[in-house]
Amino acid sequence: MTPLLGNFSLWLSLFFATLQFVVSRRYQKSKIINISVLGLLVSSLLSFFLLMYSHIVSDFNVLNVFQNSHSTKPLLYKISGVWGNHEGSMLLWILVLTLFNYFIIKLYNKKNSIFILKTLETQAFITIGFVLFTILTSNPFRTTSHLQTEGLGFNPILQDPALAIHPPLLYIGYVGFSAAFSMSVATLSIDNNEKISWYIYMKPFVVAAWTFLTAGIALGSVWAYYELGWGGWWFWDPVENASFMPWLLGTALLHSLIIVEKRKSLQTWVLLLAILTFLLSVMGTFLVRSGILTSVHTFALDPSRGLYILLFIFLIGVYSLTLFGSNAKRYFNNNYFSFFSREGSILVNNILMIVVCATVFLGTIYPLIVEAFTNDKISVGEPYYNSTVIPIMIPAILVMGIGPMLSWKHENKIKIFEKIFPSICLTLIMTIFIFFIYQSFSLIGIAGIILSFWIISNNLIMLIKKNQKYHIGMIIAHFGVGLLILGITASSVWQEEKIIRMKINEKTKIEKYSVIFDNIEEIKGPNYVALRANFIVQDANKDIITRLKPENRFYPIENNFTTEASIHSNLFRDLYIVLGSGNSNDGWIIKMYYNPLVIWIWIGAIIIFIGGIASMNINLRKIKVFPQ
Repeated sequence: MTPLLGNFSLWLSLFFATLQFVVSRRYQKSKIINISVLGLLVSSLLSFFLLMYSHIVSDFNVLNVFQNSHSTKPLLYKISGVWGNHEGSMLLWILVLTLFNYFIIKLYNKKNSIFILKTLETQAFITIGFVLFTILTSNPFRTTSHLQTEGLGFNPILQDPALAIHPPLLYIGYVGFSAAFSMSVATLSIDNNEKISWYIYMKPFVVAAWTFLTAGIALGSVWAYYELGWGGWWFWDPVENASFMPWLLGTALLHSLIIVEKRKSLQTWVLLLAILTFLLSVMGTFLVRSGILTSVHTFALDPSRGLYILLFIFLIGVYSLTLFGSNAKRYFNNNYFSFFSREGSILVNNILMIVVCATVFLGTIYPLIVEAFTNDKISVGEPYYNSTVIPIMIPAILVMGIGPMLSWKHENKIKIFEKIFPSICLTLIMTIFIFFIYQSFSLIGIAGIILSFWIISNNLIMLIKKNQKYHIGMIIAHFGVGLLILGITASSVWQEEKIIRMKINEKTKIEKYSVIFDNIEEIKGPNYVALRANFIVQDANKDIITRLKPENRFYPIENNFTTEASIHSNLFRDLYIVLGSGNSNDGWIIKMYYNPLVIWIWIGAIIIFIGGIASMNINLRKIKVFPQ
């Protein structure tokens, strides 16, 4: 019964999306458009929760449940398993798409009717594309050919709290940019656009998408840090890059919207960025689902699915970019910016973000192009990205620190120096203090620490001044960026790694800590068995500060082994231990890491998220003030 209802709800979603597309083209709102938008939301909710119900009750006659679940799987992971696979994740994508679709129609009024209806028309077309993709290639309600009493299980490394909420946050980010895309297409399509403050409507959606995409990427890095057992939080994996690229363009789009709002300049640029950001988001979906990438993050290995998405990208890309090429000149102006102005700093940062995005895109796509033409496999890894991305990001961060303190149009150079002088002094003091503590110097370390405190000090000063020209959301978000850079720099430059073979009762040292291998024991979890090692960690005074208990787990249903790192965190450092292979006679291979200030990466990300939410609230209020 559930698969039948699920399939019916999917076809119902297709019906309502098609109805919305047809009706919205008439440029006149009616009850039918309201019915189609609400029906689309309800039918997508129904299909999503029907699949969730199938997972919760372990209905193994549903192929998706059979392939991705087991009766012994904890309830949390039965629920998160809904979007932890390709078919279910597409239902989540459609659900988020219809939620944004619903919020768009809530903006409707008589003055913006043509703009909103054209936006809904484009949203409906995107929804039709993804619903058809799900029905034709990725139907989560397919049933098994034989009666099944038990499932195959679920990838153990995805059975994690961070991974339970990482995809929904990431999808809100990806799909949120669809609203900006649709508004860009609507703006370029209609004739009376000069009367519509389209950027006022676009900005809350961009802020929301960027904020949640930031949170999703941060949660993914947390998961990689403690689940994959390699002591790091970012690997420049192609699928990581697939989320990072739209984030970079989204950052440029968000800041460019500020210029459009204040100076009515860069409108053409913003319309193009809105199109490209969403196209990159869909490109990320293609990379994850096409099977052309090998990664722990990838969902599907079906080339037909990848071909469908590639054709869909081509279709909406050609249409939107042709539309842009034909009509963008209506939004072009000849306003010139002074470099020493706020809009000048935003424009410079825009250019740098685009260059970084292009660099990451090249590093991600180049191995695929080489393999396609030569059949040779090559990899582009950390050395390439560090040597290309970091030098570009350094000036971007410098400009980001000073930009918000500048005035619009033009700023006297002496006044600029007067404004930034306190920040320079504070930055130098804090930098000297940090290097006095760690007493280790490197060019990247010096640059990263100076840049982080440059951002932190500038935003602290703006917060103290409480000047109304500084938006509190922006200050909070930029302050979080400063903390994030501090954590990235310290954990990269001053990380200490130790790989050693240890037997029970042996002792070793890492940094100023003594680590004693106390014992090892077998334990049983809800759906796994494990070897758990116990380590006693002492400080320089031989006081016990913590006990770390890394595990080697075996999941019998999936026939899969995983390592579970054990981490002791405080505001100054992480102590991180991974249990490797071994036995009682030869000892076990133990990996230990001392990661200074790494926790500030995620504290910074949380603060950025809070700043984004505050900014979202501010921009939603602007829509109420300017309802045209």
